[in-house]
Amino acid sequence: MKISTKVECGIIALIDIAVKSEIEPVVKINAISKRNNISAKYLEQIFPLLKQASIIRSIKGASGGYVLARDASEITLGEIVNALDNSILSSSTFAEKYEPLAITAIEECLWDPVTSFLCRISNELTLKKLADKFVELSSGPSEPMYYI
Repeated sequence: MKISTKVECGIIALIDIAVKSEIEPVVKINAISKRNNISAKYLEQIFPLLKQASIIRSIKGASGGYVLARDASEITLGEIVNALDNSILSSSTFAEKYEPLAITAIEECLWDPVTSFLCRISNELTLKKLADKFVELSSGPSEPMYYI
């Protein structure tokens, strides 16, 4: 499955906000940009969509930036994906020029179950789980390794 760069960058930026908000009260877009090698101008196009979906809030002023609008455990991957590209988790459609019975067979046997599975998984997976996995992976092994 191929998802858009907008969705990829949005998810990465939200993981960054979730992780950094444990330490910093507000996360700045330039800091997110530098840490994740994503253009700040591109993030400025993505963040209004996340804000409109009530996933993030902006804080105005010199010490302003972005915060999660809700706890990371309450934000699902499905919400994020739908806020940035609502076509990814929608049902597939065929052109009307094809054989209707073949289209129905393909939809019922393939696309409906695949879409249902993706929707279920994306609505169960939270931003907190993604952020926790990121922290786990970035901290390395929990116990020191000794080589003889």
